[in-house]
Amino acid sequence: MTSHHASRHFVRILVALAVALLVSPARADETTGTWTGEVGVQGNYYWETSTRVVAPEVRFRLTSPDGTDVRAEYLVDSITSASLAAGVVEDIRFTETRHQVTVGTGHEFDLGEAQLRLDASTRISHEPDYLATGVTLAGTLSLAQRCTLIGMALTYIHDDVGSVVRGTQPREGGGRDLSNRGRVGQLEGFTLGLSLSQILTPQLVASFGYDLVYNWGYLQNPYRGVSIEGVVRPEEHPDERLRHSLYGRVALYVPETRTAFHALYRFYVDGWDLAAVTPEARVYQEIGDLITLRLRYRFYSQTRSFFYRAPDQYTADDPFVTNDPKMQDFSSHLVGAHARVAMEFLERTFLGFAHEGEVWFSVDYWWQSSRFGNGVIAQAGLRVPF
Repeated sequence: MTSHHASRHFVRILVALAVALLVSPARADETTGTWTGEVGVQGNYYWETSTRVVAPEVRFRLTSPDGTDVRAEYLVDSITSASLAAGVVEDIRFTETRHQVTVGTGHEFDLGEAQLRLDASTRISHEPDYLATGVTLAGTLSLAQRCTLIGMALTYIHDDVGSVVRGTQPREGGGRDLSNRGRVGQLEGFTLGLSLSQILTPQLVASFGYDLVYNWGYLQNPYRGVSIEGVVRPEEHPDERLRHSLYGRVALYVPETRTAFHALYRFYVDGWDLAAVTPEARVYQEIGDLITLRLRYRFYSQTRSFFYRAPDQYTADDPFVTNDPKMQDFSSHLVGAHARVAMEFLERTFLGFAHEGEVWFSVDYWWQSSRFGNGVIAQAGLRVPF
């Protein structure tokens, strides 16, 4: 069985398990009430010129009567690519599978006129040439009858970076794997996130946030090289990167038309002299009691990093060289549509257990000036509480 078919088979098992949980009766606590929860499945599809990604995922959450919840998520993506940046040395396509598992727990404490929610989660992601691990601690303080939310999150990551060269003879006579070049470096980092959300009126909400990211270690791609004076030199980036992001959102709901307007903006700058702005506009429209539609447009523009230049402009004395399109100056436009449908119409059918759930579909298309080319993202999902 290929890795792609194995992944699909495993996802079918998880979906069957989720449905079995849904049709089971809720567990009742002997003294304080009923356990609740939800399960969700989602399919993600990504396409651009040289890469295809199919990524199904399953989510599960269970909440106890005292407000403690546990969460789990499993995602598997099947990546098909012919990109040199992914280790291809011949004009071939290859398929690689990545598995990611996330588990977490949280609890809300009642502080009288305020509420404090604390969360902890851990994530592990594995593919043939990469092992990524991360831990997140987060807290949210609710004030003024939950009209004000103040949040903080701290994440630590540790990634082991490897190299697997596709298109080579995988094994020699003695059985040694020639395609696997082993571990080439490690990447570590901390992220600090601060956020504030405020209900200004019953129809107007504003939120703001700041993210600080510090990475150190192996920050280049082991597969990319740069031709300098006729010699291909491995890509080399600085071994530290400090990133800052400021973002905000204003959301206005118009009851007369059941329409919501969202304006979003993000500003980014880092220690590599790369800066970017991302304004976005969204419009949500309720249609009846079951359907919500969303349209959005997003613009993105960035400057180049201080060490990016055309390959023929590098010299052998340059300490840093790159062939990464994300290091150049470029811009992109994205348009998208999203539909969400509540499943209340199932209440009096044999699928009545799912009548409080919802399904959604979305498609985004973007075009950009970098050599990645244009792309498509499509998603479909199902969420059912129990």
